[in-house]
Amino acid sequence: MKREPYVLIADDDPDILEAITAILETRPYRLATARDGVQCMELIQQQAPDLLILDMMMPRMDGFAVIRQLRSDPKYVGLPIIVLTTVIEDAAYRRYELETGMAMDVQAYIEKPAHPDELLRKVSAIVEQPYIIVADDDPDVLEAITTVLESVPYRVATARDGAQCLEMVRKHTPDLLILDLLMPRMDGFTVIRELQGEPGCADLPILVLTTVVEDASRRRYELETGQSMRVQAYLQKPLAPQELLRLVKKALETAAE
Repeated sequence: MKREPYVLIADDDPDILEAITAILETRPYRLATARDGVQCMELIQQQAPDLLILDMMMPRMDGFAVIRQLRSDPKYVGLPIIVLTTVIEDAAYRRYELETGMAMDVQAYIEKPAHPDELLRKVSAIVEQPYIIVADDDPDVLEAITTVLESVPYRVATARDGAQCLEMVRKHTPDLLILDLLMPRMDGFTVIRELQGEPGCADLPILVLTTVVEDASRRRYELETGQSMRVQAYLQKPLAPQELLRLVKKALETAAE
């Protein structure tokens, strides 16, 4: 059964929260609300949403500070954000860039009051796309795979080692994991072993990304664990974009059956 997308809405105006919630409740989404930036961050730390709809002007911690904190944390770098504001887009961008020296990494803007059709269109374009985590310690490989997958588009988040990958999966289970086997801190073999021992992740589709040939990888895993290495397919580096997309599509379709 397909998991309901989880959307978190943060705004200090109860009427805005009620209006957006009423619109999104017409779709099969799981919704939560926060009245300020501090409560928003607390909820995200409990469970990362599939999408954050974020007001910019809130008490205790404003939306600028929330974005800054999320984008500085590797666990939440890929969390999609729609900015909900009365401030026009260019002004919000300029303020953020002046305060941080960085571009404001958000997926879309919606100006208040939110038009139902526009809100639903922008939300569905984000949360109804398959979510994929790619774990590899090579930044060039991560960039290449992300570029190919986002062209479809899929929602993509990246991890640089096995420990970060495992933490990200446990916080927000993806539709598919693309996993390098040889990584620092925790290798891909250990990630697979840990996930297959957890009921909520045991059936997670995995594509193994490696320079090691398939048979050698399977034998090592079976010798270490006494279990078969249940993965959907192997992707040998360097990757051909069309082959990557074909195997990703096949794995997602198989998992949905």
